[in-house]
Amino acid sequence: MTAFLPQHESFFPGLYRKLRLKWDRRWYQYDYSHVSPLAILKDLPITDQFSLRWLKVVGQRVLDVLDNRSQLELHPQAGKQHKEKLSLIRELLDIGDASFDEAKQLILHAHITEILRFDGRFGAPANPGNSLQDYAELFRSIGLPPIHKDFRDDRAFAAMRVAGANPVMLQQLKKLDPRLPLTDEQFRIAAPQDSLDAALAEGRLYLADYALLDGAELGTYPNGQKYLYAPLALFVITGLKKELLPVAIQCQQKPGADNPVFTPNDGCNWLIAKTIVETADGNIHEASTHLGRTHLTMEAFVISSYRQLANHHPLSLLLWPHFEGTLAINKASWQHLIADKGGVDKLFGGTIQASRSVAVHGVQSTRVMNDLLPLTFAQRGVEDREAFPNYPYRDDALLYWDAIHEWVSAYLRLYYPNDVEVRGDIELQAWIRELSSTDGGRIKGLPNEGTVRQLSELIEIATFVIYTCSVQHAAVNFPQYDCMSYVPNMPLAGYRPAPRSKSGATEADFIAMLPTLDMAELQMELGYLLGTVHYTQLGQYAADQFLDPRVAGPLQQFQKRLADIGTKIAERNQSRRAYETLAPQGIPQSINI
Repeated sequence: MTAFLPQHESFFPGLYRKLRLKWDRRWYQYDYSHVSPLAILKDLPITDQFSLRWLKVVGQRVLDVLDNRSQLELHPQAGKQHKEKLSLIRELLDIGDASFDEAKQLILHAHITEILRFDGRFGAPANPGNSLQDYAELFRSIGLPPIHKDFRDDRAFAAMRVAGANPVMLQQLKKLDPRLPLTDEQFRIAAPQDSLDAALAEGRLYLADYALLDGAELGTYPNGQKYLYAPLALFVITGLKKELLPVAIQCQQKPGADNPVFTPNDGCNWLIAKTIVETADGNIHEASTHLGRTHLTMEAFVISSYRQLANHHPLSLLLWPHFEGTLAINKASWQHLIADKGGVDKLFGGTIQASRSVAVHGVQSTRVMNDLLPLTFAQRGVEDREAFPNYPYRDDALLYWDAIHEWVSAYLRLYYPNDVEVRGDIELQAWIRELSSTDGGRIKGLPNEGTVRQLSELIEIATFVIYTCSVQHAAVNFPQYDCMSYVPNMPLAGYRPAPRSKSGATEADFIAMLPTLDMAELQMELGYLLGTVHYTQLGQYAADQFLDPRVAGPLQQFQKRLADIGTKIAERNQSRRAYETLAPQGIPQSINI
């Protein structure tokens, strides 16, 4: 056996174990100023830098980005520079691992880091687009995603709420919201064979509320005034097919004469209102749902695990593959993407301070034991598959949650035959205590004020961690290409204020609210790079990860369940709008991009 609980170590191995952990705590220290007040790693050890294999995977996507950028470039000299960089990176990627020395790896790392900064010259000009075709033509060597064909359609807009980048916003209404004064006549525009009273009484109304953005300071960098609102969007499940449809949108929280309720018969004003919702959704998605609730929340778990769990602790062996690359990609995120004048500052509707505050809220609003996946659907009133039959994210994600829960339970029971062993594990107790401590990970919602008393509690926590690092991150990361790289579907900032009346807007007004072409190119490049890098695969552990022969059976069962999930998802996609995001081959083990 290679995994031992600390209480079962003999004297000398136990002494070495303690000394090794003491050493690790010197390397892995918390910092609360990088993304204040969150717990972030102070300095990244060299052993946690991006691996050569990761650099090569990402390097292939960097080539696509640079190739696309060079084809957009109008200035010959700049185009030549893009091509020279392309040639150098391609040459590095063609070198075999055996001849890949440290200097070449540093060169490749430097070029990839430069792209991650997204502060170089763009191929497209800093001008507004004149038509949708201008935004489609940004895609050259990067493929134009299918969403460009039907993003105007109300059904496609509704599908983004249940199978898009941020499929966690819908909340069932128990009573009408006074902030959204809607009449039955307005309701029937979207659902003429239905009624507002019936939909409410039968629990078929759902609200997407973006109040978190209310009062956000608006950004101006780099191309002038941007706009970001906190809309309310109402949806109904209606008809024999129990179809989800948008009913009404109000662009700001407080009703008033200059903040009308838009409905599907409002022409381009309706299209603009939907786009304002998509912009809000994109800002909350990127800062809170994606960065905050996956990347930055898991950062504390990674640090505490390295500091408090010996490398041959059973929990450490279980979690380590799901932490690979997370500290490195998070460092790149806070150093470049959410830095002043970084990619987020350029793209998002709010100031960089506003965006960082949304990310912080994402972490601080996470309550581990209350945010176990099945509970989140029940809390939002969307758990009933008969009442809400078409929710691809929910249905596919729950398959994985159950499979991971079964795997974690079977694995941990090998080492913790009873709750006494759990309570007697000093490393485990130090881990959970540090996670919840104000001078540790600052994670909220852990049980018993920072102690684990029962194996069942540990199983839930470990399931939450592995699910978040793999499936949840995949669910919110990879749609960045499919749903967000084509800017007219989900611009991350508006460039015109919201309409104040229900009529009068034109196609030109819609185009005018979209980002300038250079910012659309940046959003496309970022979405493509982050949304297409698949490094490692859930359930595919290294051959020497678990040398305890007792693990083989549970692991094989886990891998079989993952394969069965893939078959199930493929079958589901025959009878629904295809949702490929959570196909098993597309889910990495860890947050590594």
